[in-house]
Amino acid sequence: MSSHSPFSIKSTVSSTRIIFGLLPGLGSLILLRMAIHLYRPDIEDAEHRVRDYPFEHLYDCYDFIIVGAGSAGAVVANRLSENPAWNILLLEAGQDENVLSDVPTLFPVLQTSSIDWQFVTEPSEEYCLGMVNRRCKWPRGKVLGGSSVLNAMLYIRGNKRDYDNWAEMGNIGWSYNDVLKYFLKSEDMRIPEYQNDPYHAVGGPISIENFAYEHPITRKILEAAQQMGYNIIDVNGPVQTGFTRSHATIRDGLRCSTAKGYLRPAFKRPNLHISVHSLVEKILIDEDKRAYGVKFVKHGQTKIIKASREVILSAGSIQSPQLLMLSGIGDSAHLKQVGIYPIVNLPGVGINLQDHVAMGGHSFLFDNPYDNGTDYCFNLNTVLSLGNVIDFILNKKGSLYSMMEAEAMAFVNTKYQNPAEDHPDIQLFIAPTADNMDGGLFGKRANGLTDETYAELYEDILYEPSFSIVPLVIRPKSRGYIKLKDANPYSPPLIYANYFQDPMDIKTLIEGARIVDALVKQPALQEINARPNPHRNPGCTHHSLMSDEHLECQARHHSLTIYHPVGTCSMGPAENPDAVVDPRLRVYGVKGLRVVDGSIMPTIVSGNTNAPIIMIGEKASDMIKEDWAENVAEEVIYCSQVYSRQNEVANNSEENGPKKIQLSQNEAPNLLNETANLFPRLSHGLIHPKPNNSGGNGASSFSTNLQNDKEGKSLPNSYNSIHQFGAPDVDLNSYNWRPYPYGAPEYVFKQNPWRTNTMREPLPEFYLPVNEYPYVKSYSETPMRYKPVKGPVYDNWRYHIPTNRANKNRNKVYFRTDEVITPKGSKECKIWLYYDGMKYKITV
Repeated sequence: MSSHSPFSIKSTVSSTRIIFGLLPGLGSLILLRMAIHLYRPDIEDAEHRVRDYPFEHLYDCYDFIIVGAGSAGAVVANRLSENPAWNILLLEAGQDENVLSDVPTLFPVLQTSSIDWQFVTEPSEEYCLGMVNRRCKWPRGKVLGGSSVLNAMLYIRGNKRDYDNWAEMGNIGWSYNDVLKYFLKSEDMRIPEYQNDPYHAVGGPISIENFAYEHPITRKILEAAQQMGYNIIDVNGPVQTGFTRSHATIRDGLRCSTAKGYLRPAFKRPNLHISVHSLVEKILIDEDKRAYGVKFVKHGQTKIIKASREVILSAGSIQSPQLLMLSGIGDSAHLKQVGIYPIVNLPGVGINLQDHVAMGGHSFLFDNPYDNGTDYCFNLNTVLSLGNVIDFILNKKGSLYSMMEAEAMAFVNTKYQNPAEDHPDIQLFIAPTADNMDGGLFGKRANGLTDETYAELYEDILYEPSFSIVPLVIRPKSRGYIKLKDANPYSPPLIYANYFQDPMDIKTLIEGARIVDALVKQPALQEINARPNPHRNPGCTHHSLMSDEHLECQARHHSLTIYHPVGTCSMGPAENPDAVVDPRLRVYGVKGLRVVDGSIMPTIVSGNTNAPIIMIGEKASDMIKEDWAENVAEEVIYCSQVYSRQNEVANNSEENGPKKIQLSQNEAPNLLNETANLFPRLSHGLIHPKPNNSGGNGASSFSTNLQNDKEGKSLPNSYNSIHQFGAPDVDLNSYNWRPYPYGAPEYVFKQNPWRTNTMREPLPEFYLPVNEYPYVKSYSETPMRYKPVKGPVYDNWRYHIPTNRANKNRNKVYFRTDEVITPKGSKECKIWLYYDGMKYKITV
């Protein structure tokens, strides 16, 4: 569908400008992080941060093992550990929340960071055509709290009919009246007008507020909505159709994730052990088809831990089906195809994938009515200014408290939906900004737009006052699926979103865009000369602006996930051949195994999915407690390693039970490295690593980590996929517990095609993506190909091979970066790459 050229001068200028803007952006984040440390102890919250339970002190067996500490897993860990007789282990592949995640405005920055799994879909010819390699980015949280740490904090329960339909499909106990109490149980409503409302509750773990800062353009859009005949309502109340100021999972203006709401208050309970950086490779199933434990890896060490009662899988809609398939549960034919012995044939695992797809790029220009230079909409230059940071730190106010993607929203009916049913088919995100207002630093990267797409749409209108109203289909008919790439737990799954597979979805989305067009033509917005962005996607220039053909083309090029994948372990009655779990979320055909996350939704809800997933966690916790209330002895696996909590607390002697472990306090943060590690792509080669305290030649902490933690571990032959490394204090050989970033590549090692006869082994080829680093010269349209010259020399990349290769660092991989003063007084960046006992020098 796209006919645009892969190269243009404008896109080159745009990408170069963005690159030079990234480092000041990183500097602003470091400054903000330091200011929070000094002046906002309420954000740092050091006393209540979750502590990692020591690996060597983990039990051999727990009553319940929960895999994944995300929006649902954190809830279940809290609720099950309320029973002091049960021992709970919570395993999370990621780390604790980063302090910057509390700041609402920074949520797009966290996507593609180290706390994001960086999933991407498989290439398509039907959608995401304006994205890099025609692949949609699907951010997912790799952190305590999961995607509730990365998301836009929007609190939407969905429509009553969504849950009533679940019950009608045979899922007893899941009607709206059944689940409402669990929404209320989780909620601490702080919006004053709703605190005494029967649809809301106070005192729950998750605080609900309006965003603390609202841009003037948002008020203007809501005024236009009323002129169009819509009411400003509580969309989580009795009626959903209408407009609203967004309800958000925030507390005192700051993000309230499930890690903050559920884990911080519970982690000191002696019966709850939380282990981070712990990636589960497999669920263990015995000959009786009972899940009896898990195999996981932490810091390169493998451990098997048993579950006497249940394994609870809360890894999310992408990794829960992946883990089931890796464990032998799924479609038998597919499992055999990738070399996995099928234990339980469940064809529904990985299918029924649903997501809310939106039409991106639907932005509008307007004339700022303020003549004193004050912004009327979100502007990154203002938000990251020193004055605004000071306002945030000292006065606890300002636009850093805003959420520029959806300060308001709406649920509306197209011509395909009967308005009398109050079951809208379009949701609108009302954003007081567009992608031109951040200069391409964050929105472009988060969405994966190509350089040319961004340049053609926004480069000519940079920082001109703009807003966006993004329509999305909230009950898509299209279905995607997830498959395994292979039997390796460190290979990313294959994601096929299948947006617009059903033609009704694209028709509905076009009608949603028509409603937006009518809204912009209302008097309130015409007073400020609101008008569509005149620039079009480079693949859609042959269509008339705002025609049906143009809107369809725009939707297919600028397809946006709303980060709501669900349905891949669908709940259903036993007679449903595609069901994976029963209405009590127990996996069919396997005892002692449940799935508790968004993957169990049989159909996607009409709105954002985070609140419903928290509700699922609350309801599942009650069901688990009910199912084990009788404590049937024959259903419990006997574990000699499980000691009563009362004995452990009462007596610390080894003969009566294991010693009580005192969790260490969190160390004072290294603010520079903490922020750099969060954004390794921005910080590589610019942040100096800590000096080596062990003496020697002053090598960086990269070598210290490798020598102390991974002595003797060699780089495997299969280490040829994409890996993140190079940020300070990152252990490169820990690849087996910190797998692949799925998103844009960082660095790649592969065989050197110009191997010479004098070399015993091929050199690693080290390169950086062309579209990120302008000083690397490309000779091909393929993004990851570079112009070679004879021998192991690539343009300005010079490899120096020492004659003596037999040294103690053989089979190690790490970097050292230094700044060198040249004879002329200028500065050069020198990077030394150590690999397999060899040293390579790179000059930048």
